[in-house]
Amino acid sequence: DAQPADGTPVAQEPAAAAATAAVQGALVIRAHKESWVQVRDAGGRVLLQKALAAGESYSAEGSPPWRVVIGRADATEVIVRDQPMDLKAVSRENVARFEVK
Repeated sequence: DAQPADGTPVAQEPAAAAATAAVQGALVIRAHKESWVQVRDAGGRVLLQKALAAGESYSAEGSPPWRVVIGRADATEVIVRDQPMDLKAVSRENVARFEVK
Protein backbone atom coordinates (compact mmCIF):
# COMPACT_ATOMS: atom_id res chain seq x y z
CA ASP A 1 0.00 0.00 0.00
CA ALA A 2 1.20 3.48 -0.83
CA GLN A 3 1.56 5.87 2.07
CA PRO A 4 2.35 9.57 2.06
CA ALA A 5 5.69 10.72 3.47
CA ASP A 6 4.12 11.43 6.88
CA GLY A 7 3.17 7.75 7.28
CA THR A 8 -0.62 8.17 7.44
CA PRO A 9 -2.47 5.47 5.48
CA VAL A 10 -4.00 6.41 2.15
CA ALA A 11 -7.79 5.89 2.06
CA GLN A 12 -8.73 2.90 -0.03
CA GLU A 13 -11.70 2.86 -2.40
CA PRO A 14 -14.83 2.21 -0.32
CA ALA A 15 -16.06 -1.38 -0.52
CA ALA A 16 -19.52 -0.22 -1.60
CA ALA A 17 -18.08 1.64 -4.59
CA ALA A 18 -16.00 -1.39 -5.54
CA ALA A 19 -19.03 -3.69 -5.24
CA THR A 20 -21.16 -1.32 -7.32
CA ALA A 21 -18.50 -1.18 -10.02
CA ALA A 22 -18.33 -4.98 -10.06
CA VAL A 23 -22.07 -5.43 -10.71
CA GLN A 24 -22.74 -5.08 -14.41
CA GLY A 25 -25.09 -6.53 -16.97
CA ALA A 26 -28.17 -5.94 -19.09
CA LEU A 27 -30.29 -5.62 -15.93
CA VAL A 28 -28.87 -4.26 -12.68
CA ILE A 29 -30.97 -3.54 -9.58
CA ARG A 30 -29.55 -1.51 -6.68
CA ALA A 31 -31.33 -0.95 -3.37
CA HIS A 32 -30.78 2.42 -1.67
CA LYS A 33 -32.97 1.26 1.22
CA GLU A 34 -34.33 -2.23 1.88
CA SER A 35 -36.47 -3.29 -1.08
CA TRP A 36 -38.21 -6.54 -2.01
CA VAL A 37 -37.29 -7.77 -5.50
CA GLN A 38 -38.41 -10.65 -7.71
CA VAL A 39 -36.87 -11.45 -11.10
CA ARG A 40 -38.17 -14.26 -13.36
CA ASP A 41 -36.73 -15.52 -16.63
CA ALA A 42 -38.66 -16.11 -19.87
CA GLY A 43 -39.77 -19.55 -18.67
CA GLY A 44 -41.16 -18.18 -15.41
CA ARG A 45 -38.27 -19.57 -13.32
CA VAL A 46 -37.48 -17.39 -10.30
CA LEU A 47 -33.92 -16.05 -10.57
CA LEU A 48 -34.16 -13.82 -7.50
CA GLN A 49 -36.79 -13.38 -4.84
CA LYS A 50 -35.61 -11.61 -1.70
CA ALA A 51 -35.33 -8.38 0.20
CA LEU A 52 -32.24 -6.53 -0.95
CA ALA A 53 -30.53 -4.67 1.89
CA ALA A 54 -29.56 -1.02 1.52
CA GLY A 55 -26.49 -0.87 -0.72
CA GLU A 56 -26.99 -4.37 -2.12
CA SER A 57 -27.02 -4.93 -5.90
CA TYR A 58 -28.18 -7.70 -8.22
CA SER A 59 -27.27 -8.31 -11.84
CA ALA A 60 -29.57 -10.64 -13.80
CA GLU A 61 -27.91 -13.65 -15.36
CA GLY A 62 -28.78 -15.28 -18.65
CA SER A 63 -30.65 -13.65 -21.47
CA PRO A 64 -33.75 -11.46 -21.42
CA PRO A 65 -36.68 -11.28 -21.26
CA TRP A 66 -36.91 -10.89 -17.50
CA ARG A 67 -40.09 -10.09 -15.59
CA VAL A 68 -39.39 -7.89 -12.58
CA VAL A 69 -41.39 -6.83 -9.50
CA ILE A 70 -39.90 -4.32 -7.06
CA GLY A 71 -41.67 -3.77 -3.76
CA ARG A 72 -40.21 -0.36 -2.93
CA ALA A 73 -39.69 1.47 -6.20
CA ASP A 74 -38.74 4.70 -4.40
CA ALA A 75 -35.85 2.91 -2.66
CA THR A 76 -34.50 1.14 -5.74
CA GLU A 77 -32.50 2.03 -8.84
CA VAL A 78 -32.72 -0.04 -12.01
CA ILE A 79 -30.19 0.12 -14.83
CA VAL A 80 -31.13 -1.51 -18.16
CA ARG A 81 -28.25 -1.79 -20.66
CA ASP A 82 -26.34 1.01 -18.89
CA GLN A 83 -29.37 3.36 -18.91
CA PRO A 84 -31.26 4.32 -15.73
CA MET A 85 -34.92 3.32 -15.81
CA ASP A 86 -37.73 5.59 -14.62
CA LEU A 87 -39.53 3.34 -12.14
CA LYS A 88 -42.26 5.94 -11.54
CA ALA A 89 -43.54 5.24 -15.06
CA VAL A 90 -44.10 1.54 -14.23
CA SER A 91 -45.07 1.87 -10.55
CA ARG A 92 -48.39 1.80 -8.81
CA GLU A 93 -48.58 2.31 -5.04
CA ASN A 94 -44.75 2.18 -4.97
CA VAL A 95 -44.63 -1.31 -6.56
CA ALA A 96 -42.90 -1.47 -9.96
CA ARG A 97 -43.80 -4.22 -12.42
CA PHE A 98 -42.05 -4.40 -15.77
CA GLU A 99 -40.39 -6.63 -18.33
CA VAL A 100 -36.89 -6.24 -19.77
CA LYS A 101 -36.78 -7.60 -23.31
